[in-house]
Amino acid sequence: MNSRMFSRPLRAAARLRRESEEFPEASLLDGRILIAVERSFFKVRDARETLLLAVNQALRFCPHVEICVPPDAEELLDACNSIARWIYGENRRLGTAKLEDASSFNAVINIGTGMLRGLPAVTVNSSGWLARMASSSAGIDRLHWEPQPYNPLGALAAACFAAGGAFMEMVGEPMTTAMEASLFTLEVGHPGTLAPGPWLPEFPLLLDAFLVGCGAVSNGWVYAVKRLPIVGRLQAIDCQALRVENLGPYVAVGYSSLGKPKATLIRELLFPDIDVTDRPDHFEFFKRRLRSELRVPPLIVSGLDNVTTRHSVQRLWPETLIDMAAGELESQVIVKSKAGDGLCALRGFVIPPGEVDWAQALAEASGLDPRLIASDPIGAITQAEIDAAGDDHRASLQTALGKPRCGYINHRTLELESHDPDFAPAVPFVTSFSGIAGAAETMKWLMGERHAHSLHFQRSFLSGRNRALQMKCEPECECQTSGVRGIVT
Repeated sequence: MNSRMFSRPLRAAARLRRESEEFPEASLLDGRILIAVERSFFKVRDARETLLLAVNQALRFCPHVEICVPPDAEELLDACNSIARWIYGENRRLGTAKLEDASSFNAVINIGTGMLRGLPAVTVNSSGWLARMASSSAGIDRLHWEPQPYNPLGALAAACFAAGGAFMEMVGEPMTTAMEASLFTLEVGHPGTLAPGPWLPEFPLLLDAFLVGCGAVSNGWVYAVKRLPIVGRLQAIDCQALRVENLGPYVAVGYSSLGKPKATLIRELLFPDIDVTDRPDHFEFFKRRLRSELRVPPLIVSGLDNVTTRHSVQRLWPETLIDMAAGELESQVIVKSKAGDGLCALRGFVIPPGEVDWAQALAEASGLDPRLIASDPIGAITQAEIDAAGDDHRASLQTALGKPRCGYINHRTLELESHDPDFAPAVPFVTSFSGIAGAAETMKWLMGERHAHSLHFQRSFLSGRNRALQMKCEPECECQTSGVRGIVT
């Protein structure tokens, strides 16, 4: 088991505690989590989805997870063990325990309705589009539940709440809350007060979209979309390959996926229901093809951490853009309809001072001239460029003499990317929740919920609160200029 797998969650815990990473390493990597399913729930399909994703997420920040399921739920235990082997790449079996032994664990997750008073515990369940959670200290006797037709969105969101509650217990920041959240209306209320939302369609709906960025939040989107009644086609664009440190926050991949292009993994994950064309390419190189070879689909979903690229994606001006993001303990989804005056990515995200232009960033990584990268990316690398490159790039560039600049850059990104010690903290329940919320917006859009206003949705796993804002762009913004709508810029 490679310790770098846990680097992102450990840094998130250290930032939360304002301590060095030695404290969370002891509390998370040496701690124990118990995940239990009540007997009346273990045959409920939604509860099964909650269990499997809760196990998936917990194993990505805590190696010691044990399961408590009824004796006749052997198949469920086998499924959990398969997840452990998939993530760690080892012949692992999860331990089993009885609920009477729960006091010996650092955190307990109960899937059902019972409250485990006096324990570091959280109870979760779901109904339709609703996800519910209550901590053991919330002061309620029972978590509300009512049966509804299968809907993975509420179930997967409940798993995020469960893993988040366990994480907070383990780092010494326990939550005190009882709530339910709707992924359809984005409301939050006391358990039992919100409507479960409409049933999912009986027959699959047709997707035609781009997925730009195939990282942690997009893993959450793919994990949810795979379980929804959706078929169709998708172009997946990402220039990186999966690295061991990605295993911590990426919920749709395991150890056997290491080294593969992230875009290719999306194709494999969504096969066969969604026909994915994988594009292991820098977005700006891919975007050039749109002017001649490709078309902009009505829907674009993005999961990016770079503001410059976010702006570039927005300037494709799709009918609808769903932008998913995560930062430390906060999830965010922004929906921008081209037909409305809602907030767009150009005004919603300000390029930070330290973020350089895309061509300049690629020039620093490759040693090539940024002007030629921007103006002629498919052009051949010349000897003059090689002679002008720095000493640390010249030998590598010499092997690429006469080859296209974009091909050389993509190769370096996929195969030669080095570990960045300044990586951002990330935990799987936050990143995947952003993707699940983005999948909910995708599902609503396919069901005909296409509003002309914007949506700016945020959830804090620190406070346990949601907020959904309706924000507008100024009349002079590009998105309100009729002359640029529908034009790739």
